Amino acid sequence: MLDLGNLKTNIIVPLPLTIEKYQKTKNVISDDEIGNNMNQNQNNSSTITDELTLQIANMLRNGLGIQQTQYNLDNLSIGFKLNGDNYSLWATLMKKAIGSRGKKSHLTGIIEPTYEKWEQADQTIFTWIIQNIKISLINNVSQFSTSKALWEGLTTTYESGTNPMQIYGLHRKTNTQKQGKDTLENFWNKLQAIWMAIDKKQPNPMKCSDDIATFNKIKQGQRLYQFLIGIDEKFEVIRRDLLMQEKTPSVESTYVVVRRETARLQILKLTTSSEENTSLEEVRIGLTARNRPPEQKQG
Repeated sequence: MLDLGNLKTNIIVPLPLTIEKYQKTKNVISDDEIGNNMNQNQNNSSTITDELTLQIANMLRNGLGIQQTQYNLDNLSIGFKLNGDNYSLWATLMKKAIGSRGKKSHLTGIIEPTYEKWEQADQTIFTWIIQNIKISLINNVSQFSTSKALWEGLTTTYESGTNPMQIYGLHRKTNTQKQGKDTLENFWNKLQAIWMAIDKKQPNPMKCSDDIATFNKIKQGQRLYQFLIGIDEKFEVIRRDLLMQEKTPSVESTYVVVRRETARLQILKLTTSSEENTSLEEVRIGLTARNRPPEQKQG
């Protein structure tokens, strides 16, 4: 029997070896697969005997002493960080992201029977939340003991519920929002974020299905006007045409129409610029030819 402790051999094991992949392979790995992995490093490793290969295969079958964990410390990002002013949208997307990993119960404080596994998972959720908070705010919230405590602390600090002043501020912002130097897409996204915050603080109060539909139609009309008021003046013609339609379009379909017009204007601008450059080049060539001294005839 070879003494593994006295044999110095470099063995390459592909990393990261996820728990799922390890569970699927630990009982079915073959000697040939082990040999293939070792061949990748054959120039830097000493020759391994068949007996040692079998021993390593048995070690892999028995688990290599790896302590398995139920949770992966994968990163989680929703694309932007909590900065103190965007809590409503941030909280909505964070709950969806954490829920998609099957861990939403950690935000409500439901504890699993096996505390160690629950604590490990809870620390993962805590890390996910911290990863999506601005660095300037982390010091204020990092002392919470659980992800639920952290979540409730953020809610208390940044969620102002149905505060009339905040609702007023949101409505005022939508009515004064201008595209300015923003692209059409960025301007649209800003309006969408404000509308989502308003919907959360002022949900549809109607009960009857007809009343709900009527309320939504009125709200759609208001948002259509807010969007058309905010876009650039270069869209004046298309803005007028949309408002003159007998059936008022939805704000979403209006955005699509304006976006197509933006693309058309961009193509027109490029075409015009290309034609102007061509004309200038032709003028330059003509002037060069005209100012060139005549060639002297050799007699």
